[in-house]
Amino acid sequence: MIPIKLPNNKIVDIHYQGICSYFSIGELNSISHWLEPYNLTFERLIKAKPDELREIKKEIKSGQYANWESNEIPELFKDTYSSFSKFSKNQYCGANLVANLQIKVCPYCNRTFINNFDKDGKIKRSSQIDHFFPKGMSKYPYLALSFYNLIPSCYSCNHSKGTKKIDKSPYELSSSDDALHFNIKFPKENGGYNLDNVELTIDIEEEFNMNVKHLGLKSLYKNHNDVAREIWLKGKAYDESRIKELLTTFPDLFESEKEIAQIIMGNYLEEEDLGKRPLSKLTRDIAREVKFIK
Repeated sequence: MIPIKLPNNKIVDIHYQGICSYFSIGELNSISHWLEPYNLTFERLIKAKPDELREIKKEIKSGQYANWESNEIPELFKDTYSSFSKFSKNQYCGANLVANLQIKVCPYCNRTFINNFDKDGKIKRSSQIDHFFPKGMSKYPYLALSFYNLIPSCYSCNHSKGTKKIDKSPYELSSSDDALHFNIKFPKENGGYNLDNVELTIDIEEEFNMNVKHLGLKSLYKNHNDVAREIWLKGKAYDESRIKELLTTFPDLFESEKEIAQIIMGNYLEEEDLGKRPLSKLTRDIAREVKFIK
């Protein structure tokens, strides 16, 4: 799991204005009336950060709504999300949210690209959008459009999670190391560094146990022993002196040792770049373990 870092805070305002465009003035007035007993405004509901969403969720208990609209407004939120999730050329939609976040890789698993793409003049999402707090009518439909409740993700993570509870949102991570860490082992009794004796393990911070369990990350990463082995072997084969030698030998090709290290590993190695390419967190952790990078 890797953090979602906002490129700038304006995209939250853009989201709020975009969501407002889906409602008539009468609908917005009805929503405000529905939120009034909870001391909430529509703007606060849409812009609420993860901790605030938890408090709102406690205040508005599922199915125990305070005024005459009962299920009418929650259903309106849920139905409006259906429109938002479809591509619209002239209206803010899910594809715009993904583009504005500049997310290229699923933040839950860091295994799959989730770029938007153009098809026949329409912008398509290769991502799905997970509701961190589920939007179902028996859950939290009134959070269906809240910015920080919408997590662009891959098909696998969205469907593995479903309506299950996980503990931490990618928006709450300051560093990928706060969630988990990959390790690789080659049991001594087998000898050699072949694929038959690679053991890729994950050290998980306690508060992320439910994330790993419900997203199936341990099982998913068992498929990447070959990648972990390659990273480990390249880290052993290329030490600091060989990287310096490459920089000296090919001064016109490479700008820095950092660039050479990235090319050798075939992936990004800096924390701020982990969202640019799949398996970058795995690559960084194994590269650090073998002391290829600090």
